Amino acid sequence: MAEATGLNKEKYYHGLLPREDIKMLLSKQGDFIVRMSEPNQGQPGQRSFILSVSMNEMGEIKHFVVRQSHDQKYFVDQYSFPTIQELVQHHLKSGESVTKAYHCPLKSPVGRQRWELYHDDITTTKKLGEGAFGEVHLGVWKSHGKRGDVKVAIKLAKLDNLTKEQIKEIMREARLMRIFECDYVVRMWGVAAASEPLMIVMELASNGALNSYLEKNQLDDNQKAVMCLQSSWGIEYLHTKNIIHRDIAARNCLYGDGKVKISDFGMSREGPTYQMDPKRRVPIRWLAPETMRVQTYTFKTDVYSYGIMCWEIYHNGKEPFPGLTPAEVAKFVLTGNRMEFEVNINPDIKMIICNNSWPEDPNERLTQEQISRKLEMLTSTPRPDFEGEARKRREADEADEKERASSEPPAPPPGAVTPVAPRTKSSNANPVSDSVQSGEGKKRDKADKNASDIIKVGNTVKRKDKKKNK
Repeated sequence: MAEATGLNKEKYYHGLLPREDIKMLLSKQGDFIVRMSEPNQGQPGQRSFILSVSMNEMGEIKHFVVRQSHDQKYFVDQYSFPTIQELVQHHLKSGESVTKAYHCPLKSPVGRQRWELYHDDITTTKKLGEGAFGEVHLGVWKSHGKRGDVKVAIKLAKLDNLTKEQIKEIMREARLMRIFECDYVVRMWGVAAASEPLMIVMELASNGALNSYLEKNQLDDNQKAVMCLQSSWGIEYLHTKNIIHRDIAARNCLYGDGKVKISDFGMSREGPTYQMDPKRRVPIRWLAPETMRVQTYTFKTDVYSYGIMCWEIYHNGKEPFPGLTPAEVAKFVLTGNRMEFEVNINPDIKMIICNNSWPEDPNERLTQEQISRKLEMLTSTPRPDFEGEARKRREADEADEKERASSEPPAPPPGAVTPVAPRTKSSNANPVSDSVQSGEGKKRDKADKNASDIIKVGNTVKRKDKKKNK
């Protein structure tokens, strides 16, 4: 759609940028971008271009659908142009309001942010598997900075295959990941949303998913203890950012360069508590007992799930509660039972998991930072300088951005535009506001990748058919 018009080459075109991000970009009167609307339910292929304009510095933003006349010209209010670029150029040069209904000039086009990537800079090389909303590929991102070509993992989804809510979930996850600056949380390099397919470009962990790595490699107890500590650091970091992960498990961690990295934030939520829709499906084996009962998530439910993940680490990636169905797991846990360790384990670490991560009462569980501190002492591992690491990342990003900016031609000033084709009177003089709904809409919880381990949580737990465990 954008490719056919050449609009995707314009720096003020942001593709599938949700309203939550637009608010951060348009801060002054006359700031504007052009974007693409999300698909309406039942009409995946029918999308429109949207002109979003800041009315003032109080945060008031107007969204106009750019429509096409019967002769295929583009218009917002009373004048039409052969291209959207010419429509924008006219309003920039003349200062004329976008609409006659009120004063709404275009003054400053807002360019793409560092995390808004170009499709031309991303090359997929190998399909790694299927994700929640599409495929996951190995690839290379051309950074145009000091980093050069970067090997990456790419979540790839065709917009026509996604609902509006699914797109919001993908972009919400990407928005969360942008703030992460920790070596023990997977990094997101950016989002390519100006054209299709939608791409989320992330750090590549050389050894892939943690559970698969554990299954294929024999590790000693010291290595496993360090893995438990590293994953604790990652969760602790998320909690300092006021984020509940909600799906801590070995399958949702990556391992590379000797480090465990927390990943997969499709279920993550901001805030100290989150009340889940009881009709949603969730992975029972990692679920805290209070979540099973009242569908509430807190930082302490992450602590409980972390204990389950430590069990996975010490059992070489084995599925928790072996031999039990999800319904049987729920009954087992809700009656006060916990898993036994089938392997030898440092008794002090076992005590941390059983006594500090798995208590029935969340108030009796330690915080993730307290668990990290205990493990640091047991493993004699120095604590990372989280702030120092974050500062180094920001400095590297800034240096990369300067290098990239210096290689690009300077943007023309707002008045320096190419000649505009003669405008014609539009047959429709009424401006149309954007029909895309604001806000995140209904919350949608991602289904566990292991479909056999998903069951609805409510006042009662229903058993779901499942193949017999091997």
